[in-house]
Amino acid sequence: MIYMEPGTLGWEPLLQSWINTLPNSIIDQNKTVIKQMFLRFCEPLLYLIRKGGVKELSATSDSNLVRSTMNLFDCFMDDFYDTKYVTALPDLDSRAQLEGVFFFSCIWSLGGTLDTSGRDKFNLLFRGLMEKEFPIALKQQFNFPFDIPPPHKTYIFTLPGQGSVYDFRFIKEGKGRWKPWSDELSSAPAIPRDIPVNQIIVTTIETIRNMEVMMYLLTHKKPVLFIGPTGTGKSSYITSLLLHRMSKELYTPLFINFSAQTSAKQTQDIIMGKLDRRRKGVFGPPLGKQCVVFVDDVNMPMKEEYGAQPPIELLRQWLDHWQWYDLKDVSPLTLIDIQLVCAKGPTSQGGNVITPRFLRHFNTLCIDEFNDAVMISIFSKIMLWHLDTRGFSKEFDPCIEEIVLATLDIYKLSLANLLPTPAKSHYFFNLRDFARVIQGVLLSVPEAMEDLQSMKRLWVHEVLRVYYDRLVDDNDRNWLFDTLHNVCRDKLHEDMNELFSRLITTSSKIGEEELRQLIYCDFANPKADSRNYIEVLDLEHLRNVCEGYLNEFNNMTKKPMNLVLFRFAIEHLSRLCRILKQPRSHGLLVGVGGSGRQSLTRLATHISEYELFQVEISKQYGMTEWHEDIKSVLRKASSSDQHGVFLFTDSQIKEEMFLEDINNLLNSGEVPNLFPADEKADICEKMRVIDRQRDKTVQTDGSPVALYNLFVTIVRDQLHIMLAMSPIGDGFRNRIRKFPALVSCCTIDWFQAWPPDALLAVSTRFLSEITLTEFEREVCIEMCQTFHTSTQDLSDEFFVRLGRHNYVTPTSYLELINTFKELLSKKRNEVLMGKARYETGIEKLDYAAKSVGVMQENLIALQPKLVVAAGQVQEMMAKVEKESADVAKVETVVKADEAVANEQAAAAQVIKDECDARLAEAMPILNAALAALNTLTGQDIAIVRTLKSPPKGIKLVMEAVCILKDVKPDRVPDPGTGRMIDDYWGPSKRILGDLKFLESLVQFDKDHIPIRVIKQLEEKILPDENFDPDKVKTASSAAEGLCKWVLAICKYDKVAKVIAPKREALEKAQTEFSVAMAALEIKRAQLREVEEKLSKLEAVLEENKRRYANLQAEVDENTKQLQRAEELIGGLGGERERWDTTAKSLGERYFTLTGDVLLASGVVAYLGAFTLQFRMEQTKHWVQRVTELEMICSNNFSLTEILGEAVVIRQWNIFGLPSDSFSVDNAIIIKNARRFPLMIDPQGQANKWVKNMEKANNLGIIRLTQSDYGRILENAIQFGQPVLLENVGEELDAMLEPVLMQQTFKQGGALCIKLGDSIVEYNVHFRLYITTKLRNPHYLPEVAVKVSLLNFMITQVGLQDQLLGIVVAKERPDLEAEKNQLIVQGAENKRTLQEIEDKILEILSASENILEDESAVQVLSSSKTLSIEITEKQAIAEETEKSIDEARLEYTPIAIHSTVLFFSIADLANIDPMYQYSLPWFVNLFKVAIDNTEKVDDLEVRLADLTKYFTYLLYVNICRSLFEKDKLLFSLLLGVNLLKNENNLDSAEWMFLLTGGVGLTNPHPKPNDWLPALSWDEWCRLDELSHFKVT
Repeated sequence: MIYMEPGTLGWEPLLQSWINTLPNSIIDQNKTVIKQMFLRFCEPLLYLIRKGGVKELSATSDSNLVRSTMNLFDCFMDDFYDTKYVTALPDLDSRAQLEGVFFFSCIWSLGGTLDTSGRDKFNLLFRGLMEKEFPIALKQQFNFPFDIPPPHKTYIFTLPGQGSVYDFRFIKEGKGRWKPWSDELSSAPAIPRDIPVNQIIVTTIETIRNMEVMMYLLTHKKPVLFIGPTGTGKSSYITSLLLHRMSKELYTPLFINFSAQTSAKQTQDIIMGKLDRRRKGVFGPPLGKQCVVFVDDVNMPMKEEYGAQPPIELLRQWLDHWQWYDLKDVSPLTLIDIQLVCAKGPTSQGGNVITPRFLRHFNTLCIDEFNDAVMISIFSKIMLWHLDTRGFSKEFDPCIEEIVLATLDIYKLSLANLLPTPAKSHYFFNLRDFARVIQGVLLSVPEAMEDLQSMKRLWVHEVLRVYYDRLVDDNDRNWLFDTLHNVCRDKLHEDMNELFSRLITTSSKIGEEELRQLIYCDFANPKADSRNYIEVLDLEHLRNVCEGYLNEFNNMTKKPMNLVLFRFAIEHLSRLCRILKQPRSHGLLVGVGGSGRQSLTRLATHISEYELFQVEISKQYGMTEWHEDIKSVLRKASSSDQHGVFLFTDSQIKEEMFLEDINNLLNSGEVPNLFPADEKADICEKMRVIDRQRDKTVQTDGSPVALYNLFVTIVRDQLHIMLAMSPIGDGFRNRIRKFPALVSCCTIDWFQAWPPDALLAVSTRFLSEITLTEFEREVCIEMCQTFHTSTQDLSDEFFVRLGRHNYVTPTSYLELINTFKELLSKKRNEVLMGKARYETGIEKLDYAAKSVGVMQENLIALQPKLVVAAGQVQEMMAKVEKESADVAKVETVVKADEAVANEQAAAAQVIKDECDARLAEAMPILNAALAALNTLTGQDIAIVRTLKSPPKGIKLVMEAVCILKDVKPDRVPDPGTGRMIDDYWGPSKRILGDLKFLESLVQFDKDHIPIRVIKQLEEKILPDENFDPDKVKTASSAAEGLCKWVLAICKYDKVAKVIAPKREALEKAQTEFSVAMAALEIKRAQLREVEEKLSKLEAVLEENKRRYANLQAEVDENTKQLQRAEELIGGLGGERERWDTTAKSLGERYFTLTGDVLLASGVVAYLGAFTLQFRMEQTKHWVQRVTELEMICSNNFSLTEILGEAVVIRQWNIFGLPSDSFSVDNAIIIKNARRFPLMIDPQGQANKWVKNMEKANNLGIIRLTQSDYGRILENAIQFGQPVLLENVGEELDAMLEPVLMQQTFKQGGALCIKLGDSIVEYNVHFRLYITTKLRNPHYLPEVAVKVSLLNFMITQVGLQDQLLGIVVAKERPDLEAEKNQLIVQGAENKRTLQEIEDKILEILSASENILEDESAVQVLSSSKTLSIEITEKQAIAEETEKSIDEARLEYTPIAIHSTVLFFSIADLANIDPMYQYSLPWFVNLFKVAIDNTEKVDDLEVRLADLTKYFTYLLYVNICRSLFEKDKLLFSLLLGVNLLKNENNLDSAEWMFLLTGGVGLTNPHPKPNDWLPALSWDEWCRLDELSHFKVT
């Protein structure tokens, strides 16, 4: 393979090869003409392009430009392939046409890439080349180093002389003719009246000629690259061309947007997804069609490691070989019937330089920035269209030119002055910004615009929204206001001060503060029928309206927002509503976390009556979940007429590919290949329904492609994307570079720091809810603002001096106020309750002391009464004894009679029981018979009675009934013998006729049946075998029942006859018993009488006894109370004075509480991330400011004194918290902060402390790298257990956000929180601790606002204490063990003493009269005894601890020395971040030094040896890890720090060595010339130091 540089090869071989491909109908003579024209024109034109001082919008190669000319020439060759056409065409005409085609092709190929000024030179040179002799003046002007030969023949038909060569198009008719492009402009259609603003395309000469050239190329399958600055309409023109001008039957378009993250795989998937399989390995569009792939922003893909851009290389492979490879089996894929159109911005506007190997395939067309005339023409037409269609009067016509010219000035001045820098990377202005200003003005309606001035005020507002809202610093903003003043004066012919006279307050000139009051919105009047975009004249009314919307929103949502709608918030709210009101508009909201971006977007969405969409990020959230969420958002946005708002924040960007999809949505309204075929078909069906409901004139053809395009169009029209991003760090700058649509397709709203009026409004609103005096409230409001602003300044200084980042955000301010409210309420309650308990205790002690004398007097008075009561009791007892004897006699007689009566009753009962037992046998039978009778009815009886000749069984039964009822028979003759016989049927019918027949049977007297009746039955009836119920049943059911009744009566009678004698005996016995009971009752009455008499006597006796007992009890109680009072006074009397002092102290503290808690809240909310020195300085400044404002606060403010508890702090120390005040303050901040702590803990101190402290509470320890950390966290939240999240980096998982923000809500009566995809019940006892080992992490505001950031780096005091403990433990383990034991014991003693005192005060407070509560006094006595014992033990322990401390302190020098060493090596990280050494490593080295140093008894010698050996050991180990160049510096650093520690180094001399001293002027003149001025000044300043002073 031989490779030749293109410059060496030249373009001539390409020309020769191409000429050979021309149609055969072109004669050789004409081919020679073509070749000579190429040779004559190309060389000078290429020289102009390369060395003539012109600028190309995109770099090209010579061969590419010549090849482009050939491509465009080919587009005119169609007719020359037609033999008939060529035959009919004269040779002269043929040559003339070929010359014209060449001229046109040359102009739009070689001259197509030049900018406006370059085209002027090109025009000049091109016209010179068309002449027979090239003008000498031009040759001299362009300084050609070669001669330009004349043409062999004069050109037949050159371009017209007037205008530019770019102003004409070539028409291939006859000899050809040149037609001005402007002729096409006159026939361009007017803007339709009902077209949306964002879809207006104003036809210009530039658009006409570019589109026409592009049509030539596309219809002849030539790849096209369209280059132009952002906002010139490249994408719109190409899209319009592909969708509307090219035949839909022949061409099918495919749109792709490239971004920095686009991959080759994505590109191949998108294109292959639109192609059909023609045959094996061959793919293309549907048969008979040509697929035109339009790739927008083709230069955006990021370069990979070796400098290539994979998506572009893929496209280049396609253009080179028309072949790709299957991504699964690597089989070749041939692509046919596809052509490529690309667009990109100029290289100067960002993006990457594309490889020439790709560009060589394209014909490049360039559209430069529109000149002023074109822009004025475009936007004047749009303004005129608006005024006309909206019905404005003619008096508004003058404003068209004024507003367009003013906008043009602002646009051009912004381009020149507001230049992008790394800190202002979004300062890219293009024609879209021009259009946005005009588009904002187009929101006007005649009803809201009274005059021209109101239209001009609207224009100023729109300029502010487009330009001012993206500015980041005061200089730029001041420049814009000055520019506005000038432009208004020059172009609008208005003085801004007069135009906005109503806004002027104190200043004489309209500036930022005044124009903040200029607000336009469409929601100021909620009751209006139509929402017009109008100027707000009453801001207070607007605030009330917004609060109404906020209340409405809070009533409708699960997540209400507690917002203060101060002016600053309302300004941004109106800006967001303006964005949402405009068609296809999106917003980029830039501000630090907590500035209100998301809250105001939610409210703006509600005000606009749109639906809000937001994704929920979880631990497992990835591209799959993201795409599902995007699908859901797109479906919802297109399912109805309601618009949607997709709110997406940079904290939700788990993968940069998310922004790739957002970029596509902003550009084209769709994410390529998002929906699989089945889901796409489903969408098309839904779109078909919507399409059929539309007007027929706008309906699609019903094809899937058209329906899906309708879906995309609806999404673009109805989905507004609001991106909330933070400007902190590199992320924002990198993202807007990679994804240009974030700036070009979005309206930017830069959320600045809250102004003073915002801080004032928020603090006023929230502090109004607290009980404070007016003076206190004013001071608190003032101090809250001071805290916020001073901490912002402190953060800047913190970064300058230490390189540490800290951010003060609006969320910090809200946190401050809420912390203050909570802490003030808590501390007030504590102080008041404590004071009340001490005062109650004192009151009870005073009451006991006063009660002693009273009780002694009572005892003396009670003694005589006690004696009298005892005598009365004795006398009454004698009477009772006498009466008791009489009662006993009567009672004996009554009892004897009762015994006799009881015997008689028992005998009667035996007889009765026996009778009942016999009757029990017959009663069931009788009852069954009666039951049978009850089943009979009158009808049954009537049937029997009406029988004329009844059966024998019936007659027999009736005869038995008659005998029982003792009814006489009739005497009738016997039919056989004639004798008279008894006949019962006649009487039977008579008794059956009785209506009460059945009732008479039921009530039959069964106990007194005559013996003869029974005897008659036994003789005549019962023996008869027919007298059987079963047999009678066959004749009559009534007869059966009567038969059963007769049988039962007979059986009952037998039993009754047997027990009759016994009944008589029973009656007799009962009679005798009644007589005996009557006699007994008389005797009982006598007994009752004597008992009542005795009872009265006993009652009197009891009363006397009770009176005596009461007196005795009163005496005893007085005696006991006297004893208790003496015990109480003896036991707690000594506490009274202390309690009294404490109560007074608490009373005084209550008055200083507001100031102290205010300062403490400031420390908790703002100063956690700062080091000790910065904290102390800031606290001192705050205390001074509070004192100046005359608010009472503690003179020596200490966070430990205000919020700390000694017992708790001691316990923390035992758990491993360093005992220095800085670490203790950190622990107090953790305890009192509302947010969970994130501790900067490079030495692991906080980690160790938390693990020990929460060990008993089942602490869960997790890391973000664990796969199951979400499950552990979920369980801990449910069961209220603590969790330690350790070793985090600079970013936290988005899944933690609801936990960190504590976004709880009520569900089913339970408190819940959403963790990822699941809802978990939230236990209020849950605690989360987060630690990082990073020494100097940079936490962005989005993270910092969610946590309480704390600097837990070890201090010198804390490290000294630890090292002292280690060295003593090694050298004197007995002392250290005893010391540790005493610390634990002391903490326990203090805790117990505190509990005892709390118990004593609680009992005193709870008891109404302590002297009456014996158990309470006993508890108090035992508690006081225990307290005394513990106090004595504690005193002994403290003495012992002092003696141990004295012994320990002898080892202090080595601890101090080692601490200096540690902080010396800690400073090495400032030289190189690699030089970082952990505390555990240092401690281990320290222990090794102690173990390896030779033991000696002399302590001083021992310490000297240790110092020397450890210093050497550390030096050797550190030097091993240092670069050679840093070892000497380390030695110097170590030596200087040790000298400083020993006070052997003069600080002034050290600073002079480092800086050369500081001085503004030198009063001493320089003595000579050879000495440099700098050296002389330093020499003079050195003289000011005492050791170097010349005497």
